[in-house]
Amino acid sequence: MRFYHTNGTWTDHANHPIPTAPLQLLSSDRHIPRVIAEEAYKEYAAQYGRNQSFERLCERGGFSACELAQLLFERIKRLEQGGT
Repeated sequence: MRFYHTNGTWTDHANHPIPTAPLQLLSSDRHIPRVIAEEAYKEYAAQYGRNQSFERLCERGGFSACELAQLLFERIKRLEQGGT
């Protein structure tokens, strides 16, 4: 997948706007492509359970940048080992 961020809008390779999810940042742009946040949430749920839904997580401001990076790294490792 390819994502582009221009003038505050995330788009796909065909320049169509894509859904986003919040990200806890100090900068003015606080959203990332939703599909990326959903992958991080899969790892979050695998480690901590689904007591907090993805929607509730977004309502509370989403993942922090560090948390997102760590969860995505751990998700990659899990997939490499044949996990889901």
